[in-house]
Amino acid sequence: MIFKDIRADLPQHETMRFTRRLVSSIVGGVVHHTASMLSEPFRTSAYHIGPNHVSPSGCPGLLYTFFISLEGVIHWCNDLEDITWSQGGHGSPVPNTNANTNFIALVCAGDFSKSEPTFAQMLSLLTLWGHLTGHSKCTEIPDELHGVLNCSVNALWGHHNFGKPACPGLTLTTMVDAIRYHHEVKKLNSDAEWQQALTVAGYPLEVDGIWGPLSKSALVEFQRDQGDLVVDGIRGPLTEAALLTC
Repeated sequence: MIFKDIRADLPQHETMRFTRRLVSSIVGGVVHHTASMLSEPFRTSAYHIGPNHVSPSGCPGLLYTFFISLEGVIHWCNDLEDITWSQGGHGSPVPNTNANTNFIALVCAGDFSKSEPTFAQMLSLLTLWGHLTGHSKCTEIPDELHGVLNCSVNALWGHHNFGKPACPGLTLTTMVDAIRYHHEVKKLNSDAEWQQALTVAGYPLEVDGIWGPLSKSALVEFQRDQGDLVVDGIRGPLTEAALLTC
């Protein structure tokens, strides 16, 4: 496995810089794909600092903290303190957090709506995440990053959980969801947990613990999209089971 610290080498915007945060404020990681054929970080960074799909005036720099190439090379692209504009403004599936401020972004190069991530990419992604959370250790990754995040190894999300259903593609979506749910109790015990589960499933809601008409409407939409649930807006056991496996 190869790890490269390229933070000082990547192109940056002439005037803009990312806002900073405390590393202790990070509660999880978010997996992305580049959704393009740009397979290395320097070209992707050049695209991000110019007019792009995120901002017509460009972004401060590459929008991810770590970039994993098709060959599985891990590139360290931004300080952990940098609040990259990665998850967008669709909200966070974790109550009382901000999608960008409280998460770091890990991206795999490729468009996984048309292809699959390589085995090397998936192995590097899991190895990096285990190292960052202190769950495991890799001698090729700097010791300063070992256990640097104060969160569980299962606090791993996909961009699909933040309002982008196609990112990071089916294979990575399945992998990160399996990791996240591995140790979680599969029961929804409150209105807020139902709202959070719907948000995670791609039906964004304000997680305020108030089960109002917007929450019920999101539930009805979820039931309808499942195809095999009764579309009645009732929070029954079959609907709960379907939500918890999304």
